[in-house]
Amino acid sequence: MFRLSKNEKGTIFPIAIALLFFVTTFVLTYCMSYEMHFRTYNALENVNVRATINLLGQILSDSVES
Repeated sequence: MFRLSKNEKGTIFPIAIALLFFVTTFVLTYCMSYEMHFRTYNALENVNVRATINLLGQILSDSVES
Protein backbone atom coordinates (compact mmCIF):
# COMPACT_ATOMS: atom_id res chain seq x y z
CA MET A 1 0.00 0.00 0.00
CA PHE A 2 2.78 2.42 0.86
CA ARG A 3 4.48 1.61 -2.42
CA LEU A 4 1.27 2.65 -4.23
CA SER A 5 0.98 5.87 -2.26
CA LYS A 6 4.62 6.82 -2.74
CA ASN A 7 4.64 6.46 -6.50
CA GLU A 8 4.98 9.42 -8.82
CA LYS A 9 1.38 9.23 -10.05
CA GLY A 10 0.24 11.43 -7.18
CA THR A 11 -2.34 9.31 -5.37
CA ILE A 12 -1.92 11.07 -2.03
CA PHE A 13 -2.83 14.52 -3.40
CA PRO A 14 -6.40 13.65 -4.53
CA ILE A 15 -7.02 11.82 -1.24
CA ALA A 16 -5.77 14.85 0.72
CA ILE A 17 -7.96 17.22 -1.33
CA ALA A 18 -11.03 15.01 -0.81
CA LEU A 19 -10.35 14.81 2.93
CA LEU A 20 -9.90 18.58 3.11
CA PHE A 21 -13.19 19.06 1.24
CA PHE A 22 -15.12 16.77 3.62
CA VAL A 23 -13.62 18.26 6.77
CA THR A 24 -14.22 21.83 5.57
CA THR A 25 -17.81 20.99 4.63
CA PHE A 26 -18.43 19.44 8.05
CA VAL A 27 -16.95 22.41 9.92
CA LEU A 28 -18.90 24.96 7.87
CA THR A 29 -22.14 23.01 8.33
CA TYR A 30 -21.57 22.82 12.09
CA CYS A 31 -20.82 26.54 12.33
CA MET A 32 -23.85 27.51 10.26
CA SER A 33 -26.07 25.27 12.40
CA TYR A 34 -24.73 26.87 15.58
CA GLU A 35 -25.31 30.36 14.17
CA MET A 36 -28.87 29.48 13.15
CA HIS A 37 -29.65 28.20 16.65
CA PHE A 38 -28.11 31.31 18.18
CA ARG A 39 -30.21 33.59 15.96
CA THR A 40 -33.36 31.64 16.82
CA TYR A 41 -32.75 31.91 20.57
CA ASN A 42 -31.91 35.60 20.21
CA ALA A 43 -35.15 36.24 18.30
CA LEU A 44 -37.16 34.36 20.93
CA GLU A 45 -35.54 36.42 23.67
CA ASN A 46 -36.42 39.65 21.86
CA VAL A 47 -40.04 38.53 21.44
CA ASN A 48 -40.32 37.66 25.12
CA VAL A 49 -38.74 40.93 26.23
CA ARG A 50 -41.13 42.91 24.01
CA ALA A 51 -44.11 40.92 25.35
CA THR A 52 -43.00 41.62 28.94
CA ILE A 53 -42.62 45.34 28.23
CA ASN A 54 -46.09 45.44 26.67
CA LEU A 55 -47.60 43.54 29.62
CA LEU A 56 -45.95 45.84 32.18
CA GLY A 57 -47.12 48.87 30.22
CA GLN A 58 -50.67 47.52 30.20
CA ILE A 59 -50.55 46.84 33.94
CA LEU A 60 -49.20 50.33 34.58
CA SER A 61 -51.87 52.01 32.44
CA ASP A 62 -54.60 49.94 34.14
CA SER A 63 -53.36 50.97 37.59
CA VAL A 64 -53.17 54.67 36.61
CA GLU A 65 -56.73 54.60 35.26
CA SER A 66 -58.06 53.03 38.46
